[in-house]
Amino acid sequence: MSSRTEPRPKRRPWRLAGVGFVVALALVLFSVYDEPTRRTLVVGEPSPQTFVAPVELQVIDRVATESRRQAARLQVPELTSPDPELRAVVLQALDALDLPEAVVALVETRYGDPSGVRGDEIDDLIRLAAEAAGPAEAEAVVVALRERLIATAVPDLALTEAARAATASAVPIVWRSLAAGQIVLREGETVTTDALTTLEAAGLYNPGSEARGRSALIGLGALLLALIASAPLPFVAARLSPRYRPQQIAALVALTLAVVVLQRFALELSPSFVLVMLVPLLVAVLVSHDVALLWAGWMAVVTAVLVPSTPMVTLLATLVGAIVAVRSVRDVQARPAVVAAGAFGGVAGGVALVAWVLVGGGLSPWATAVAFAAFVAGGVLAGVLALGLLPLFEVGAGFLTGFRLLELSSPSHPLLQRLLVEAPGSYQHSLIISNLVEPAVAAVGGDALLARVGALYHDVGKMRRPQFFVENQFGGDNPHDRISPHLSYLIITSHPRDGLELLRSYRMPRELEPFVLEHHGTTVLAYFYKRALEDTSAVSELNFRYPGPRPRSKETAVLMLADAVESAARTLADPTQGSIRALIERLFDERLQDDQLSQSQLNLHDMEVIAATFERMLTAILHRRIAYPDAAEIRGLKRADRNPGRDRPLPAA
Repeated sequence: MSSRTEPRPKRRPWRLAGVGFVVALALVLFSVYDEPTRRTLVVGEPSPQTFVAPVELQVIDRVATESRRQAARLQVPELTSPDPELRAVVLQALDALDLPEAVVALVETRYGDPSGVRGDEIDDLIRLAAEAAGPAEAEAVVVALRERLIATAVPDLALTEAARAATASAVPIVWRSLAAGQIVLREGETVTTDALTTLEAAGLYNPGSEARGRSALIGLGALLLALIASAPLPFVAARLSPRYRPQQIAALVALTLAVVVLQRFALELSPSFVLVMLVPLLVAVLVSHDVALLWAGWMAVVTAVLVPSTPMVTLLATLVGAIVAVRSVRDVQARPAVVAAGAFGGVAGGVALVAWVLVGGGLSPWATAVAFAAFVAGGVLAGVLALGLLPLFEVGAGFLTGFRLLELSSPSHPLLQRLLVEAPGSYQHSLIISNLVEPAVAAVGGDALLARVGALYHDVGKMRRPQFFVENQFGGDNPHDRISPHLSYLIITSHPRDGLELLRSYRMPRELEPFVLEHHGTTVLAYFYKRALEDTSAVSELNFRYPGPRPRSKETAVLMLADAVESAARTLADPTQGSIRALIERLFDERLQDDQLSQSQLNLHDMEVIAATFERMLTAILHRRIAYPDAAEIRGLKRADRNPGRDRPLPAA
C-alpha cells in the first residue's frame, strides 16, 4: 500500500504546474478575444442603430443636474481654521511691546476668538486699536501692530471640500421626461455624452451587462482552447524526463509560457511581428532538433490563435519560419549562428506571408512590405534573445549544449590548463584517449562530442597526487616502491573521487561526472594485487577493485575500453597491427568476462566496431618510423662517392 501512495507527492507539483500553465494560457487567450473596453456606442462616433423610448419615462438629466451642483459648489467660499501656534506667536509679541492697556485688551480679545483672525480683518483691527490709543499714540500703535499682527485663520481644504460637497448634494435631481415613442438617438447620429447618459438612465443601453455576458462565454472558450493546447504537455514531459531533470523541463515550459505572453503584447505592434521562433531555437540547441520541430508546430498553432483576424496566414508563416530557424541552427559550432538562424527563419516566414498574399490578396503592396519587414525583425529579435538566454539555461538550468562542450574542449580552459601544468603526462594521455573515444562513440551511435570532452576530463583527479601515476614519473622515481600495495591502492583509486570534487568546484556540467567515476568501473588493480599476493596469499581480490560504478552508457563504456587499451598498447615492444589487434581483443574479453559492460547498452556488434576503430587509430599513433641517418653517416657516404675506387670490392673473375 505504501508503494502506491509514494508517487503522489512527486506527481502533485507537476499537476499544479499543469493547472497553472492552463490557467495562464487561458488568460492570455481571454485577453485577446475579450474586449472589455469595446462599446457599441462610442462618444464622437455614429450610432449603429436608432434608440426609441418604449413608454413614457422619467429619467435623470445627469448633465443638467451636474451643472447645477457645480454652480452650488462655486457659491461656497474657502473656509479657514484657526492656528493656535500663530495665535501664541502674536500674543507673545504683544507682551514685548509697551502698548496702552486698551489696545492690548482689544487685540487679545480679537485674537482670542475661536474662529481666528483672517488676513482681511487685520487692517480694521489696527484702525480700532489706533482709535483706542488716542491721537497722541495712534501713529506708534499703528506702526507696532503692522509689524506684529498676522492672520491666524489658515485655509482648510478638507473643510472647504466637505462644505462644498454637502452643498452640492443638497441640490435636487433634475428629471427629464421622455414620451412614449420619442427618439432618443437616431442611427448615424454622432453619439454625445448627453445622449449616452440618457440611454443608460432609461435602461435602453447597458454596456456593462452585455460585456459581462459575452466575457463569460469567451472565458469558457478560452479555457477549453487552453486545455486542448496543453494536452501535449504531459507527453513532452514524459519523453524528456528520462534524460532531463524536472527543473530543466520546467524551465522550458516556463519559457514557452513567457514567450506566449510576450507575443501577445508584440502583436499589438503588428500581427506580423512574430517572436515565438525564440522557443524552437532554444529547444533545438538545448534538447534536440526533432523535439524543436514539435515545439515549432505547437508555437505556430498558438500564435495563429492569438491573431483572430488572419489565423491561417499567421499559422503558415510562423510554422515555416520556425522550421527554417530550427534547421538553420543544426550542426553550428558558434553561438552567433543562433542569431543568423533566427534571421533566416524571419526571412522564410516573411516569404511565406508574401506568397499567401500573392495567392489570396488582402494586403496592399506597401502593407505587404511592412508585414515582411516585421516578420524579419521578429526573427532577428528572436535570435538575439535566444543567444542572450542560452547561457542562462546552460548555467542556471544545467543544460549541456554543443556550444558549451566545444568551449570545454578548448585547451585554454582553466581546468585543462591546470592538468597540463600539474600532471602533463595525464594531460597527454587524456588527449590520446579523447582521439580514440570520439570516432568510436560516433561509430556506435553515441554522443561523440560529449564523449570527447568527458575523455579530456576523466583523469583530472590525478592532479591531487600526480607523482603516483606512471605517466607523470619522468625522473624514474616511483613512490609506490616505498609504500605498501594497500596504501598504493587507496591512492590510485582515490583519483575518480578527487576528480569529481574538482569538477564540482569548477561548476562543470553534471554530464561529465560519469566519465570520471565510471572509466575504471569495478576493475581490479592487477599490479598492486599481485604485489599484495607476493607478501601474503590471504588477500581478497575485492580489496583491490575500484569502487565503481560500472559504465552505464555507451560513452563511458567506450572510455573504459580506450583507457585500458591505450595504457596497455604503450607496453608493446613491437606495435604491429596484428599485435595491437590481439591486445584489443584480449582486453575486451577481460572486460566482458569481468562483467564490466553489462549496463552500458553495448552489444557484440558495437564491440567489433569499437575494436576496429581502436585498431586503426592506435596503428596510426604507434606506427613504426624509419631510422633516419645522422649527419656523420651522410658525410661518409659523400666522401666514398668522391673516391670511387677506394673500398669497393673487385669484380668477380
